[in-house]
Amino acid sequence: MRREQRKAAEWAARMRGTPSDADREAFKLWHAKPGHAEAFAAAEDDFALAGSLSRQRIEAKARTERSAPGRLRWAVATIAAVGLALGIAWHLNRRADVPQIAAGPMLPGQLRLADGSTVTLMDGAWAEPQFSDTERRLRLHGGRARFDVAHDAARPFIVVAGKSETTALGTVFEVDARDAVPQIMLIKGSVEVRLAGTPRALRLSPGERAEVTDSGPRLLPEMASPVATAMLAADNLPLGAVLDAANKGNGTPVRLADPALASLTLTGRFDISDTASLARKLAAALDLKVEETGEAIILKK
Repeated sequence: MRREQRKAAEWAARMRGTPSDADREAFKLWHAKPGHAEAFAAAEDDFALAGSLSRQRIEAKARTERSAPGRLRWAVATIAAVGLALGIAWHLNRRADVPQIAAGPMLPGQLRLADGSTVTLMDGAWAEPQFSDTERRLRLHGGRARFDVAHDAARPFIVVAGKSETTALGTVFEVDARDAVPQIMLIKGSVEVRLAGTPRALRLSPGERAEVTDSGPRLLPEMASPVATAMLAADNLPLGAVLDAANKGNGTPVRLADPALASLTLTGRFDISDTASLARKLAAALDLKVEETGEAIILKK
């Protein structure tokens, strides 16, 4: 592997961890030099390959590279870069006290944490997990992120964004840290929102949003809509009952691919006047997929 390729792989590994401000400045200087951007992009591809492919498929990729005329040395470099990526990732994963996740622009949107939770980074967000034996703490820097939290009653899951702390157990929620005042929206389950370092907490219900200012958390009013809405309040209401109410309107009907899904329960407030928007919200809350056929909107596993 050429020196530039090895350096690019090292930078890709470092930027996937928890880089310091000095690291970021040094990376900008290195990345701006001729040829380094291309080398870094190739290293990022190798990291993505290392994270998603088996050893057999990595070897198959190398064979494909080797079969192209004049690309033998590049195939060898690919194998070496992927090996380096795998080795660094293995080393980082072994350091359970310092889990490593990094920034949105250079990584796949959805990442899986060591505890089985998933985080979807958006709008340039990057996350810094700080897990211990007693809690699962994660710092969100900028952007937005959605968290699908694996249940672990012994270790609360806490997201820190700016001056806010959001504590959840087995739930789905979003944190928006694009502005100085973080906002939190609960999609499923229950969360408590507080000003960091203070005891007073605000508990949210599904569909509710809150912001955390210097004076503490406060519930935000529902976003105004330019069209008329029909809100349905659900407290462990079966999905089938929600769809029956929504399908009485004039919108495209929402159907279930599997009738057994009708027994799934929902809690929260739902706008049943817009069936397309409702279907997307229900799919997000119940981990379902949406399929539009033209005549109906289908919810399926």
